[in-house]
Amino acid sequence: MTAFRSFARFLLSLALLGPAAVATAQPKPAAPAKIKVYLVGTFHFGGSETDVHKGTKTDVRTPQMQRELDELVGKLAKTRADKVFIEFKLPDQPFADSTYALYRRGQLKASNNEVYQLAYRLAHKLNRPRVYCADADGVFDYPAAQAYAQQHGQEQILNNAFITPPQDSLGRLISARTGPRQTPNDIEQAPDKTLLARFIRENSEAAERAQMDAYLLDVARIGGGSSYAGADLAGEFFKRNVRIYTNLLRQVDLQHDRAIVLVIGQGHVAFLKDILKYNSLFEVADVVPLLQAK
Repeated sequence: MTAFRSFARFLLSLALLGPAAVATAQPKPAAPAKIKVYLVGTFHFGGSETDVHKGTKTDVRTPQMQRELDELVGKLAKTRADKVFIEFKLPDQPFADSTYALYRRGQLKASNNEVYQLAYRLAHKLNRPRVYCADADGVFDYPAAQAYAQQHGQEQILNNAFITPPQDSLGRLISARTGPRQTPNDIEQAPDKTLLARFIRENSEAAERAQMDAYLLDVARIGGGSSYAGADLAGEFFKRNVRIYTNLLRQVDLQHDRAIVLVIGQGHVAFLKDILKYNSLFEVADVVPLLQAK
């Protein structure tokens, strides 16, 4: 009888603990997937009047280049991005809204600009009703850094900056330690047979390293003692990219967006990737495999 009572109490305890035990045994819900950020680094089709490295103009309005743009956009559409962001500043949003609406209706005579020719084309192919402005103002006083360099015998560091590695004594020591390194100009001027090949190269790790090296191994050396003229210049560019990131953060749909695309000048990509690297909401998705896929 005692054994029976003990067994009955055991069964009762199981009945009472059962739901809790089942609840405890159930697996934890999976963490929500991060929002994928596809950073599409581009050269400026019409060149640039404001960048330190001006680049060269490439007219993409020819029939052949239009076909190549269609091929490029067909591959980028595999991102299935919920939003396409462009390198226009926030006050330009009404202008972007109106011109993109014209583009969707086939009524915009698109100029030789990567926003219209690439970003609008991609958003339209994805059937997105809108493009989103992401660029931000920043202070980039390159002439002030040049003036400091000239006044303090450091002009060799900025001579042909972003085009060739500096040939000052410390610059030569850096090159001896690192070996030959590419510059942003090397990346841009390398010959390519197709637009697709150029975008694969401009979104490569080598291209990102070339940008970072130009700022962190060259520009950052301007100054001395209590002066950080070069570091401050690089820091201002970094701050502008944090603002661009903030414009993405402010405009994503936190409940529904799974992926976004930002079409932006290639010089921003390495900085933005660095900002996004340790982020609980976003993850950088590499565009190169999409571009290389058959």
